[in-house]
Amino acid sequence: AYDTEAMRGYMHAESVTTGERIALPSPVPRGWFDSTGNCNWDARRVEALIHAHDDIFICALADNQEDFYDLFDKIYVLTLDEVELEKRLRLRTTTDYGTDSDELADILLLHRHFEESLVNIGGIRVNVQKSIHDVADEILEKSFEP
Repeated sequence: AYDTEAMRGYMHAESVTTGERIALPSPVPRGWFDSTGNCNWDARRVEALIHAHDDIFICALADNQEDFYDLFDKIYVLTLDEVELEKRLRLRTTTDYGTDSDELADILLLHRHFEESLVNIGGIRVNVQKSIHDVADEILEKSFEP
């Protein structure tokens, strides 16, 4: 299992107009992702990571993630309500993204739409408002279903 957001070199910011790599501001101003940049996976690294394993789980969000959907057997949509999402973002330790008020507002605005868009393409909902052990058990059970 990998969290590419926490892995150096697996994600980068790109200009929405030129496609060139740019610096991700910290904190990210409100609307920056709509007007200025995307946070994308490095295609070469992510594809190599996927192909290096028979069974792999990647937990992360990237603006170009749909380019990789066909490389996965299943896509899990980890769901939770906005109150719990905000609480977890404020307490995260792998990155401080989402703790700033503008970043948090953008995340909460897109949260429900994002979940639904993944479910609409066949993503499997997994409610993560239970113990980590129960979440892992549910994902593993669903991983081996036909």
